[in-house]
Parts: sequence; C-alpha cells; structure tokens
Amino acid sequence: MANLFVYNPTCDMAVENGTNSFMPSRFLSKFESDISPLMALLANEENYILNENPISESFIEFWKKNGIPLPTFIKTNELSNISADNIIPWGWSQVIVAKFAKQLNTDKQPPIFFEGNDYRNFFSRQTSLQLCVELCKRKLPAFVSIPTLPQTISSYSDVHTLFSHHPDGIVLKTLWSSSGRGLTFIRNNKQLQNAGNWINAQLKKHGSLIIEPIYNKVQDASLQFNITKSGDYEFLGLNYFDADQQGHFNKEYFHIPEQIIEQLPSNDAWINQTANFIIESMQTLKLHKNYFGPIGIDVMFIKSETGDIKFYPLVEANLRCNMGLINLHLKKRIAAKTSGTWQIDQFKEGEAPAFYDAQTTKHPLIIKNGKITKGFFPLTPFENNTRFAAWGIVY
Repeated sequence: MANLFVYNPTCDMAVENGTNSFMPSRFLSKFESDISPLMALLANEENYILNENPISESFIEFWKKNGIPLPTFIKTNELSNISADNIIPWGWSQVIVAKFAKQLNTDKQPPIFFEGNDYRNFFSRQTSLQLCVELCKRKLPAFVSIPTLPQTISSYSDVHTLFSHHPDGIVLKTLWSSSGRGLTFIRNNKQLQNAGNWINAQLKKHGSLIIEPIYNKVQDASLQFNITKSGDYEFLGLNYFDADQQGHFNKEYFHIPEQIIEQLPSNDAWINQTANFIIESMQTLKLHKNYFGPIGIDVMFIKSETGDIKFYPLVEANLRCNMGLINLHLKKRIAAKTSGTWQIDQFKEGEAPAFYDAQTTKHPLIIKNGKITKGFFPLTPFENNTRFAAWGIVY
C-alpha cells in the first residue's frame, strides 16, 4: 500500500486561520521545506514524501549505504504521476483537504467534518481541556497527579484573580496553535503588566484563553496514542524530551534522562494504568467519530509542594503527528540499551555542510545487526542553502 506523507507543521495555524488560502510566513515555509524529509521515518520505501526541495544524492546514499532505503521524494507537480492509497499529513486542516481533494479517498480518510467551524473547535485546546476534565474523574495511580484543573477565562480581571492564587505564576494558552506557540508565561507582576496588551488582543480574537499554574517541572515527556480506522485506540509508548521555558521543542531522548530515571516507580504499571484512563477519556469524548491517526499527549514530571516527584498526565493533546511519534519510529532503528538524542538546529547560509562534515568525522556512524549503536546521523539533508536540519547522535 502506497501512502503519500505531507509535512505541514503549521496545520494548527491553518486551522486557526479558518480559510483554504492560508499561507505560512517565509520563515515557516523554509522550516517546512527543510525538515519535510523527517517524515521518511514514518514511511517505508514503497511510500512517497511530498518535498519541494531537491533531495541530495549524498543524503539518500548515506542511508542506502547503511542498509536503510528511503521512500520516494516527489514535488507537487509530480502528484499526477503517482497513485497513493492514503494522504498522511503531519496534521489535518481545511487547507490539506482542499489541496488534496482529488487524491483523497473518502472511504479511507477521516470523516469530512470540515464544514462550518466544528473542525476548528475540535482541533483547539478546548479538546485538551475536556480530556483533562474527563481524566480527573478517574482514580489515578499514586504517582500521577493533576493538582489544578486548567480553566477557561474570558476577561483580563480573571487573569489578575487567578494569578493572585498561584505564587509560582501562570501560563496563558490561546485556543489554537501548539508546539510552544500561543503561550505566555507570567511569573511576576511586571510580566503580568507587560502582557496586558497581548491578553486583551487574544481575548478579542479568540473570545477566551486557557489558564493554568506554572508547575515546578523536572522533565518533559509525551504519551503516544493512535486511533485506527475502525475506531480502536492504541497506546504506543512513552517518550522523554526537553523543551525550553517557553515550551519550544529542544530535543528528544532515546533513553530515560538521568534527572528522572531515579525518581520513577520500580515498574511501569503506572504508565499503563494512566494510558488506559486517557483512552477511556478519549472514548467518552468519542474522538474516533471525527478523527483517526496519531495523538501525542504532552506530559511532564513535576515536583510537588512537598518535594515529591509526580507525573502530570495531560499538558496538551495534539491530534496530529508530533516529534514524539518520530522518536518512537526512530528508536526502532537504535540499538537497545544505548543512549542518545536527536534535535533540530538552525544554521546560517552555508554553515550546515561544515557542521555535517565535522560531526561525521568526529562521531562516525556504527551500525550492527541493522541497528545504530554509535555515532552521528542526519535526519534531513545538510546543504549550502539549508537553514534548518535535524540530526541525531548515539553515544
């Protein structure tokens, strides 16, 4: 079965925009075109990756030489030359539906609910809030905690009131956008005053904001789920990653980070129990009626007021592909019991090839029995015009 994979990381922005003519900025368009080969990790050699940049032979040869053939990369003007059973975007939006209307097989794609504004509400952070409310109705394991339910607020005075109740600060979230976008962290009165114009502008634009306390975060992580075409829910696994103070993605781990490994319970029962409760909550909301595909739920380990480590099980639900899903697929190619990370870096024009040459020389790749055991490897091409590139290292 041949699938066409499409990397559209601005899907959340497109949903918020609400029109079929949404166009990302030049900066984000460059990010999209440079990083789109990352989708190859979700595909196999029978599939296609939509990619407007010419893929360098050196990138393809690197993986072919190491026994990992890549899918076929095609441009938009070549779509009529292929036959794909499914369109698999990074995330669904009305733009994707309009762009690939001729290729979409309505028997195999999600139900077409892209009429009116229902889809905008479905893909907003309100779904995450509803899931969190449902999850709180379950008796969670002792290691798992939701100290305070997120709330929806509709006025600037609400922000002042709730800020006074949370001495460590609050985070405000717009209803749309994700991956660290649409967030404002307020830790003191000066930041609250400075955020006034942003708060009022977003309330005028969206009608409401979601607010929750800033927790004492120890480690970011994500739980990965999938809804099948038949409506079954699957738990795929737990990933660990780092994000900065503003919630922007930094890197994914192939191993359990040192700062958390000693704090975990002795067995994984708490993970499976929590995942089952999240699935029950998604079933209650009947997400499968409007969607099938990957769901990445951002979570985090936090330090409680008593100093204990707790697992906060639902920071945000992403109804789309996500970096944690990429990590799960990538870990299948990494040798067991090894440590390493992967990340996305930004380069000035002409710098990427030099970085690539230095890293491949310093950390040569070693593959044994079809698994990466050590070294540096590119996840996207490193060319003279590359501004963004993804790479991993096992050590």
